[in-house]
Amino acid sequence: MRRALLLSLALCSSACGDSLYLEGSVNQLCQKLSSQRFAVPSLPSLPVLDRPLTVERRFDFDITAQLPATLKGADVTIGLDRMTLTAGGAMPDLRFVNAAQVTLEPPPDSPLPKRVVVKSAAADPRTLLFEGRDLELLPYLSRGVLSYTIALTANAMPPSELTADLDACANVAIRWDYAR
Repeated sequence: MRRALLLSLALCSSACGDSLYLEGSVNQLCQKLSSQRFAVPSLPSLPVLDRPLTVERRFDFDITAQLPATLKGADVTIGLDRMTLTAGGAMPDLRFVNAAQVTLEPPPDSPLPKRVVVKSAAADPRTLLFEGRDLELLPYLSRGVLSYTIALTANAMPPSELTADLDACANVAIRWDYAR
């Protein structure tokens, strides 16, 4: 992947006046986390809850592991494209979920706010698809990792064990300016 990125950057190099720079982009840098468990509180097994129940889980995505190790002097833009949550384990589907969202968490000791970056789009009963928004994610990187919290809300009792596979994909644009 790194060779392909560097090759595409080399092919996109430009010389404009006194400035020499390389530009490139990588679509769909993805990471998959299999069999992730959400903690479901023990409640009486009622078919309908008296108030909605929200189950949250925080995830860390190292999407930058696929980028060149040294990005000094580069302008990097990282935007979340999509996330997919797919039912796994003994769970047949996710029909019990009536609302879902992904929140970008700021790095520790950062003044940045939490940001709701994606909300679920229509999907089949086994999958929730979260579509990204145009938000620069680079300020939220902490040691090359972006942290997200996924919140699932249900009006009906969820299964006692909630296990799902999670995929996240980002788009990355890089520009190296040799004049700096």
